[in-house]
Amino acid sequence: MVENFDKMLAGSLRLEDPWYIIGAEFNEEEPAIHIHVGIDKTAALCCPVCGAPTKRYGYEPWERIQRHADCLFYPCYVHCKRPRILCDKCGTVQVNAPFERKNSRFTLLFEGYAMLLLQDVPRARASRLLRCDEKSLAAILTYWVHEAVNRMDLSDICSIAMDETSFRRGHKYVTVAIDTVRSRVFDVEPGRDKTAVKNVGEKPEKNGGNTKSVNSVTSDMSASYLSAVREVFPNAKQTIDKFHVKQVLLKALDMVRKDEQKESGRKKELFLCRKLFMVPHFRIVQSPDDFYTSTSMMEAQERLDKLCSWMRRC
Repeated sequence: MVENFDKMLAGSLRLEDPWYIIGAEFNEEEPAIHIHVGIDKTAALCCPVCGAPTKRYGYEPWERIQRHADCLFYPCYVHCKRPRILCDKCGTVQVNAPFERKNSRFTLLFEGYAMLLLQDVPRARASRLLRCDEKSLAAILTYWVHEAVNRMDLSDICSIAMDETSFRRGHKYVTVAIDTVRSRVFDVEPGRDKTAVKNVGEKPEKNGGNTKSVNSVTSDMSASYLSAVREVFPNAKQTIDKFHVKQVLLKALDMVRKDEQKESGRKKELFLCRKLFMVPHFRIVQSPDDFYTSTSMMEAQERLDKLCSWMRRC
């Protein structure tokens, strides 16, 4: 028999007086471990809402069963009948157990382990490893991501990058906003229009920041993005991201190639050898990468001049 097994279980459930472990049992038929938790009937409880002294008001009508982290590779479940209290200010209030979050069927330890797995593995695989349905994992992920985003400190945010990305099937898009200084996503808004940019601007205002403190915004060349950025972030310089700069360069090179082919008297030969022309085109498209590694305005200007000179002569 394992010594201090009850203390180990109490520690995993964050139990302190007046909460305690009534007992634990292993069900061979399931197989699963079931932990029963109780609370001292004579203990005085404070109101979880206002903190005032209260009177005990019985228990909830049914026993709650919550999934806990696996114990010895067996699924583990916690059984608890939570007390109720009567507060002069708040009325009848249900007291939550220290190992749970409100409206969840899982303990905090299980949700913490689930979040660690979901950082590195797909949801379907995490579902198999945890022996838990994907819908429940999606609810856990959504809650804690929103909790982290709402608590995010954006008081020092000064540089933002925004881009659109599609999700699910069909033409459904979201706007992803990134704090480029700390390399973190701080907001995801539905759509790719002015409303999405305005919603992104509201996030720093709610989390201690200020849109007027943002001095740089990087985005694509979407007209809705560019006009909305000027309105929402009035002091920010707008930068076009290098992916779209390369895209414009590639389209321009393609237009030059097609025009040369039309004007040439040897169209067939040019068409058959068109892959050879892709080599210098590829070098031109890749050449701006060196420019983007510049560490100062002087260095960037020098590299840009050399790049333009080379492209005119090549």
